Amino acid sequence: MKLRHAAVAVALFAPALAPLAQGADAVAFPEGYRDWYQHHTTVNLQGHTPEGEVGIQNVYANPAARAGLRSGTFEDGAAFVVDRFSFRNEDADTLKQDVRKVVAVMVRDAERFKATGGWGFQAFKGGKADAPVVKDGGTACFSCHAPLTGNSFLFTRGE
Repeated sequence: MKLRHAAVAVALFAPALAPLAQGADAVAFPEGYRDWYQHHTTVNLQGHTPEGEVGIQNVYANPAARAGLRSGTFEDGAAFVVDRFSFRNEDADTLKQDVRKVVAVMVRDAERFKATGGWGFQAFKGGKADAPVVKDGGTACFSCHAPLTGNSFLFTRGE
């Protein structure tokens, strides 16, 4: 019986401990993000820069991020997810969502992520929690966000 309780405790708390095991700048996979507020959808067509962002992207905001969108101030714990898919031409006038390319995450923690404007970054190839692609603590991600200081380093605005 004690073994079962230990297994349950590990199952419940392991996701919270995962970022610590990966390092101080680790950003965990955002379980349940598709239940968050869907802020908007964008289609980036061929010719978009950076090229890796070509596709259909759904942007989700957790409750703290949604509150920040309303107030203009983002508290620690605010998180955004960009769920990006490739697309295909279904016919002459229809684009259809295709394969998931990446799940990109931006999470607010002013103390942990001082070097990147108070935001931590990670992307998961194919949307797989075990396939993180950001290896530089989010420095490359932040280089695109840095000019947006007047908008809390976000590409998105308003609710």
